[in-house]
Amino acid sequence: MSLHSLSSEVEKAEYWLSKADPVLGAIIQSSPTFDLRPFSKQPFEALLHAIIAQQLSVKAAAAIQQRVHALTQGNVTPEAFVHVAQQDFKKAGMSQAKINTLQQLIEFTQTEKTTFDQLQQQSDQQVKKTLCQLKGIGPWTVDIFLMFGLKRLDIFASGDLGLRKAVQSIKGLKTLPSATECEKIAIQWQPYRTIASWYLWRTLG
Repeated sequence: MSLHSLSSEVEKAEYWLSKADPVLGAIIQSSPTFDLRPFSKQPFEALLHAIIAQQLSVKAAAAIQQRVHALTQGNVTPEAFVHVAQQDFKKAGMSQAKINTLQQLIEFTQTEKTTFDQLQQQSDQQVKKTLCQLKGIGPWTVDIFLMFGLKRLDIFASGDLGLRKAVQSIKGLKTLPSATECEKIAIQWQPYRTIASWYLWRTLG
């Protein structure tokens, strides 16, 4: 989906979600305008950011992402990162495991086992199957990529701790819901779980 197509879907999604879940609807009404900027990344950049963000706070991940971008003067493409030394990635704050994942991803795309254009044509489940072949890329990373890189409208990253905390808060649950429990709750937000997720993250501040 293009950014323009996503933009045209947001208002429809907000209306639908507000009808489907009045609690979420109240959050939508009281929140700032939906921010399209996180969805403006090219697919490789979005997947790189998801890899960097694994097990990190938003603030820490953003700082590392900025330093990694600087390694190629903002040219965030597989071709540009081929020439970056491992030591430079480490200095930027990436762990060895994440560096290995990134280099594996670059090799995977350059050998044309798959391309980001091909991923655009695959279903959500096919994308997960393709990318989870790579060590260091799991369901959470692919879910974030599907949301922000491929701009899929109906993704819910049930493994995301922030989303689980947000669900607990807005639903008034006494304990933190499991990923499975969150998936069941999120059914009511289909087919716009990506948009619902953005508003849930907003409640975390």
